[in-house]
Amino acid sequence: MSSAERQTGAAGAGTGLTDVARERLRAIADALIPAAHGMPSAGRIGVADGQLDRVLAARPDLVEPLGRALSGDPGEAPEDVLRRLQSDDPAANDALVLTVVGGYYTHPDVRRALKYDGQIPVLVRPEIIPNYVEEGLIDPVLERGSIYRPVPDEEEF
Repeated sequence: MSSAERQTGAAGAGTGLTDVARERLRAIADALIPAAHGMPSAGRIGVADGQLDRVLAARPDLVEPLGRALSGDPGEAPEDVLRRLQSDDPAANDALVLTVVGGYYTHPDVRRALKYDGQIPVLVRPEIIPNYVEEGLIDPVLERGSIYRPVPDEEEF
């Protein structure tokens, strides 16, 4: 995101998060996922910029609790914000952590560094019977039949 976009709020304007909130998110993200072992920090790869917009586009339900997490004293240390949220507003804390982690691990540079290409489709051929079926490994389970515990009624709680 360019500095002009940051100043005007043009990028990700649909998120409702201010530039101040994004800067705060960047600092908190670096506290949650600092640079280490050759991996970039969460703030450096853009979890408060384009990655934030992607996460919130996929999970718009996080906008409101994330906004709560990022409100408050802008001078509060990131570690203090995290401690406070854990005890005072667990839902906002969860939204904050999910946003940072989701944005971080979906970033192409992070995925490349982890050598994770994503889920790869595998052709399933139903005519090929798996070895565990041919060898009878699941026969005892099939012979036993279904076993389960019924869901308790709400009155039992």
